[in-house]
Amino acid sequence: MDNKQWIVYLIRCSDESLYCGITNNLTNRLAAHNLGRGAKYTRSRRPIELVGSSSEMTKNNALKLEYRIKQIPAGKKIFELIKGEDKMTMNLKKDLQAVNKELKALATKFDKLIVAVEKLEKPKTKTEKKKPEKKEVATKSVPKKEVQLTAIDTVLGFIKRSKKGIDTAALIKKTGFSEKKIHNIVYKLKKQGKAKSEGKGVYVKA
Repeated sequence: MDNKQWIVYLIRCSDESLYCGITNNLTNRLAAHNLGRGAKYTRSRRPIELVGSSSEMTKNNALKLEYRIKQIPAGKKIFELIKGEDKMTMNLKKDLQAVNKELKALATKFDKLIVAVEKLEKPKTKTEKKKPEKKEVATKSVPKKEVQLTAIDTVLGFIKRSKKGIDTAALIKKTGFSEKKIHNIVYKLKKQGKAKSEGKGVYVKA
């Protein structure tokens, strides 16, 4: 098991000596020491009591910290245990700060992308507003040559003649227009107040 579930612990034996070890289950390990099933060193020095323990870490880091503590005098072992934990906390803080910087950089890039997309969308909006104005002028000056006027009149004629309303499929069949064209014409007729929707996909005279 190499997840961050290991801790370094320090116990005091009955002869006042200190023992350092690692475990991924402190409660069970302390019980084993007191029952004589722990390390050879503690079997003849029972009962034992917990002096201190580190925070959870990987097994590799726990082994390194245990080795370091075992190399120093007894009076400094507790200090080294706390010091080792502080170092890990400092490293964790550094990692979190680095992640925070990356998140801020990503947020800045995201904001720039939103601004760029908005700039691209603005010209499209203006173009869409201008198109209907040009078509209206053309309709007034030369109504016979405007293809859309004839199509609109055709669709409107079928809608007017249908008392119960007519759906998109029927309009496509009667006019020969595509579904997209029918939807565009009906949309314009609705805007002009000449037609309205009676139900989903069914149109009647306004």
